[in-house]
Parts: sequence; C-alpha cells; structure tokens
Amino acid sequence: MGQFDLQHNKRILAWISPWNLEQLGPLVYFLQQLDRALSRLSPFAAAGVVVGTVYWSAVTYGAVTVMQVVGHKKGLDVMERADPLFLLMGLPTIPVMLVLGKMIRWEDYIIRLWQKHSSKLQLLNSIMPGIGRPVPRLPAEGTYVSDHLSMSRTLCGALVFPTIANLAGRLMFRRVHSNLQRTVLGGIAFIAIKGVLKVYFKQQQFLIQANRHILNYPEEEDVDNREDDSSGENGDSGNE
Repeated sequence: MGQFDLQHNKRILAWISPWNLEQLGPLVYFLQQLDRALSRLSPFAAAGVVVGTVYWSAVTYGAVTVMQVVGHKKGLDVMERADPLFLLMGLPTIPVMLVLGKMIRWEDYIIRLWQKHSSKLQLLNSIMPGIGRPVPRLPAEGTYVSDHLSMSRTLCGALVFPTIANLAGRLMFRRVHSNLQRTVLGGIAFIAIKGVLKVYFKQQQFLIQANRHILNYPEEEDVDNREDDSSGENGDSGNE
C-alpha cells in the first residue's frame, strides 16, 4: 500500500513539472514564465512608483512655493523662461532644503550660551522674569532641556513655513511692495519671534528642573504620630 502511494505521488509531481507544462503547449509555458517575471519585478515596480510619486510631489511643491514667495504671475513667468532641466532638478530641492533647515537646532546653542552667561543678564530680569535667575544646581537630566526630534513635526513645520512666512510678511511688512522681500522679512521675523519664545520656554523648564527637591519619605512612626495628633485635636474640638 505504501509503495502504491509513493508511485502515485511521483506521477502527480511529474505531471505538474515544468517539463510537462512545456509539453502542453508553448502558450502555457510562456504564461508561466511571464507570471514568474512579473512576481519578481513587482517589488521594484512598486518602489519605482513610490519614488516617482514623491519626486513629482516635490516638484509640484517647489513650483507652488516659488509662486507663493515671488508672486503668482511673476513666478509663472520665471518658470516659463527657465530651462526645463533646471526646473526638474531645482524644484525638488526646495522641500529638501526646508526640511534640512528645520533640523538645525540653533535654539539649543543659544540656550547653552544663555546658561553660560546667565549672571550677566540679571538686568533683563525685569523685562522677562527668570532670564537672569541664578541656578542652584544642574538637573540630573543634563545641562539643558532639549525636546526630542520628531520627524512628523519637523516635516510639517518645514512644509508650512513658506505659507507662514508669506502671511507674516503681509501682516507685518505691508509697506514693502516686493512680494519676495516681504516674504523673506516675514520669514526672518517669524523665526526670530519663535526662537525667542522657544528659548525662554526651555530656560524656564531648565529652572524648574534645577529647583526641584527630593523629599524624604515619611516613616511609619511619623505617620502614626501625625494621625494621633490629628485625632487628639479633633477630640478636643469636639469636647469644646
């Protein structure tokens, strides 16, 4: 019985082998080879589609940013006169440069300088409370409080920055007629105001960390004595 099953299985394997499929006809063999080729190439095709989508999204974002910063009509004229190869190579670099610029942690460097020369800033304490407050000790977490780098926050902040710079320029520099100058001035003003507020906030967090005190855990005898004292006071008040 076992030899019969073994021979039966060998016949089934021989029937489904590629050699027998080739005997069934050239069309079946061609379809089988085509299916294998598509299965091997599909991951590379999917990666190519993703890369192409990201690339054309970056090109579109760069074109929109140019029109937003320079002006809609002037931006279209500049891109129409420019070399198409230059546009295809230059426009995708705009979001990349924005993200790389967003990743520069210049506020942390200013905080280090601030904490190093904090004794010289006591005159500004009346303007911004806590700016020149002496630090009793360094916190255990480090010399300064630094938030973790979030990729989603960095990406969103970098991509929204041209729009914020344009709005800040329109609100703060209305007398400037050039759209490019107004957007650049708005971006610089936004970065400066945000940096000052962020540095001040981190300095206050550093002071909170530096002024923390660890309290001793109350022992059981102290807790019992406190409970007895409180119960005695309650009893005396009740007798009165």
